[in-house]
Amino acid sequence: MKVKLIVGTIIASAALAVAQPNISSWQLNTTGAKGKYWNMPGPSLVTMTDSAGITKLCYSSTYVYVRTRDLAGNFTMGPAVNPNDPIAQNYTIRFPKTPTQQTGTKTTVPSGGGIGLAVNGVLIYGMKSADSYKSTTNTNTGSGDGKWHCDAWYNEKNSMDTSGNAHSDGSGKYHYHANPKRLYTYPSTVHSPILGFAIDGYPIYGPYGYTTPTSSVSAIKRMVSSYQLRSISTRTVYADGTVTSPAGPNVGTQFPLGMYTEDYQYVSASGDLDDLNGRYCVTPEYPTGTYAYFMTVDNTGTPAHPYLLATQYYGVITTGDAAINFGNAGIPTTGVTCVTSTSTKLNEMMKETDNVLVYPNPAVDQINISVKNNNYEAYTISDVLGKVVLKGDLNSSEESVVISDLEKGIYFLLLTNKTNNTEAIRFVKE
Repeated sequence: MKVKLIVGTIIASAALAVAQPNISSWQLNTTGAKGKYWNMPGPSLVTMTDSAGITKLCYSSTYVYVRTRDLAGNFTMGPAVNPNDPIAQNYTIRFPKTPTQQTGTKTTVPSGGGIGLAVNGVLIYGMKSADSYKSTTNTNTGSGDGKWHCDAWYNEKNSMDTSGNAHSDGSGKYHYHANPKRLYTYPSTVHSPILGFAIDGYPIYGPYGYTTPTSSVSAIKRMVSSYQLRSISTRTVYADGTVTSPAGPNVGTQFPLGMYTEDYQYVSASGDLDDLNGRYCVTPEYPTGTYAYFMTVDNTGTPAHPYLLATQYYGVITTGDAAINFGNAGIPTTGVTCVTSTSTKLNEMMKETDNVLVYPNPAVDQINISVKNNNYEAYTISDVLGKVVLKGDLNSSEESVVISDLEKGIYFLLLTNKTNNTEAIRFVKE
């Protein structure tokens, strides 16, 4: 089977060579590329009039300001079975430039609505959907009791689109609840990239980190959630012993275990992450250490509760930036610096193309390169450190490259076209 890969152009910026990751990680739209999605039935390709990805990026001494239309900048959205196609929004989100830990009462992650932003400009929602159980009607509904909250991934995963693993809510706001599959590689032998940032300013990484939190030379491992399903048959008491009134439905065929976020409990030290689904650690972007959230999946790559963030934010939330006010920040007219390009790493800044296919991916012995329009003349393969490990000419629209001698890991196939522009395709060698 041919697998479509994400392709991108390297964007360099000397001015951002020493920039903070919360400035340099964003997929800034420098070409005016428009949002695209597959519409149903068909599917038929719709090219929107609104720009995709991050449309404006500025920073002051205290905040980073990110403007987005909430349209993926690195892939064509859809098709999805959700009632709505993506609709362009108008969000300006500000993140603390230097986030700080909330040592007092932590801010609760809301049910429904944005809690962060992915680097490709797509909103990040929490683990709860807007629905909860309503005892008087024995249903899950947006007007529920607010005691037993529906787990968004469990209840809505079948409505996620095939392109990005996201969907649109009732207002057409395109968003993630769990793994944004176009932004990371699974499985992986290297530390995962930054997928986005929570509204408190702390980064959200993919599923892989260092085994020893404070050692960048320790082995890479999948970060394991410390949340586990409770062993319950009735839903009358939370994991902390609090009695709920009214109660939730009994566990059974209609309301199985895992349907509600309260079906889980945090078991300290049972995994790698804390009760917020993060930890303090070093990362490639923060070699001296930072608090970081991690996206959690199980050993098959399936999203694992609580997915991205848990019930609270680690950091201080600026008043007026969260919950109902999310995305309503304005960019000041003075005291800010706006950037025109970002030094985002190659594997994080990608743009989809319909002209190039690389398969299989992951690959073991060889990769096949299929180019619809044969305007590429040469290729090079580089490792994650930028070292060229293979190179050659492209003599036809279908080429095979033997990679059996390469070490396992992530590589980048760089294609050079006839105007000397280079595009990069990521693949995994198993």
